[in-house]
Amino acid sequence: MADTKSIQKKLQALTYKFADSLPSKLDAIESIWKQLRVSHHLDDINNLVFYCHRLAGSGASFGFKSVSDYSRSIENELKDILYKSKEADSPIWPEDANSKIAALIDQLMSQKAAQPDVAFQQQPVQKPSKKHTVTEDDHFLVYIHEKNRLIADELTTKLKTYNYSVRNFSQLQELLDACNDVTPDVVVIDNTIFNAQAKLLIAELKNKFDFSIIHLANSGNFNDRLEAVRVGVDYYFTKPLDYSSIIDTLDKLADQDTVTSSKVLIADDSESTSQFYALSLKREGIETKVVTDPFRVMDEVIEFKPELILLDLNMPKCSGLELAAVIRQQENYISIPIIFLSGEMDKQKQIETLEMGADEFLNKPVNINHLIAIVKNKIIRYRLLSAYMHNDSLTGLLNHTSILSVLDTEISRADREQANLSYAMIDIDFFKSINDSYGHHMGDMVIKSISRFIKQNLRVTDSVGRYGGEEFVAILPGIDATVAAHVIQKILDKFSKLDFVHYNHKFNVTFSCGIADYDSNHSSNEMIDAADKALYIAKKEGRNCIRVATS
Repeated sequence: MADTKSIQKKLQALTYKFADSLPSKLDAIESIWKQLRVSHHLDDINNLVFYCHRLAGSGASFGFKSVSDYSRSIENELKDILYKSKEADSPIWPEDANSKIAALIDQLMSQKAAQPDVAFQQQPVQKPSKKHTVTEDDHFLVYIHEKNRLIADELTTKLKTYNYSVRNFSQLQELLDACNDVTPDVVVIDNTIFNAQAKLLIAELKNKFDFSIIHLANSGNFNDRLEAVRVGVDYYFTKPLDYSSIIDTLDKLADQDTVTSSKVLIADDSESTSQFYALSLKREGIETKVVTDPFRVMDEVIEFKPELILLDLNMPKCSGLELAAVIRQQENYISIPIIFLSGEMDKQKQIETLEMGADEFLNKPVNINHLIAIVKNKIIRYRLLSAYMHNDSLTGLLNHTSILSVLDTEISRADREQANLSYAMIDIDFFKSINDSYGHHMGDMVIKSISRFIKQNLRVTDSVGRYGGEEFVAILPGIDATVAAHVIQKILDKFSKLDFVHYNHKFNVTFSCGIADYDSNHSSNEMIDAADKALYIAKKEGRNCIRVATS
């Protein structure tokens, strides 16, 4: 989580900067009004609408709600004049317009000495962030309360195999006490959840901490499931347990937990308002990029690679609607979430934004907690959609097309930076005999296990994909083939000791690997061909080994 105290100071600094600039903004509005009440020129009307619109959207964001309210009222009066005048050659100025708008202008001018209500900028009320420190051996922390020791031990062993950190508790109260000290990512609880004392403890857990609860149930009937939902259970598994499904769920939760590492692009011509949104999102750990020039947005979309775009509707020279249309024209960005932020109250224009492909329309001033919740939700859904498009359905790894695209990208980077790059092809040994002996369900379990194992034992900067069937690809930037072989060998040594169980029969699985690097192969086809030949040699020399391609 970001340094909230530092961000809070920056938010307050923005508030006082806005307060200092408010008198000059109001003077500009008053000056335009004095000219407009005499001229009734269309340009003057549009000019005043623009200034009031900006102030209506930003005022309340910085604690000046009355400034926003009066500005919006003036804007609406002027827009009504524009609407009634659209068929005429010149503005139709109602008899009472001067007095009505003058009264609103006077009320707005009375705010020159107003002080901001900074309560709006207090940090959103949240459950405590996780306190544990992620280390090499502490990727994702799971607490387990399961009275059946055989089940608890087997689940613990399997979770630790896939690099999950696990702590077991015999009493639920002990688990609660541990949460107060070190907060886990997930809590796993047995049928204890249904007794009265446990319900109170779980309610306390859910109220104080931000983690998911998995229930290991004795039955899956509707009444038990309903009761579990009422207690606060998020995921429900029945005994005998399908451990692979539990691990799949934990993997998804671990991926969702990284939503705070996501990127949001903010396009708004108001620097102060943009920075306010950026700092508020940064307070949640979300990386942001602010663009005030709409003509720079596409460059930043390509360079920054955001997972969500916040767009202002009314920007000079290029409207938010036009900008959204440009973004949606390009296939690579057709699914990226776009949220419009605007003080525009015209429902028809709001509908137009949705028809243009926007995912949400929020009126300024935006409730910041509402914005943060929507941003996180949209990013999670975007990642799920992207996973369906770019990931293999069985393993969740990048699919064939996507992993080769990553290879091209990494080759370009290695060429540009004169850096090392390695490409590894991995093939499960004797996979056909696994399917023949234990069935395709067990074969799928082996594929899922090795894919998870490879991914969890490589760096975040490495990429892993399913090349096809029982073949996998790992792309390792920054290291040569010799170092890559050492890394893959450690994975092979650990994976070959992993027990697979089919009824009462245990068996182990190995794999073969061929590795090529960028130094001697300067195109994706050359690297793939070299690694494939090295893999063939590994198989020919007895499998369960790694071979590096020669120059």
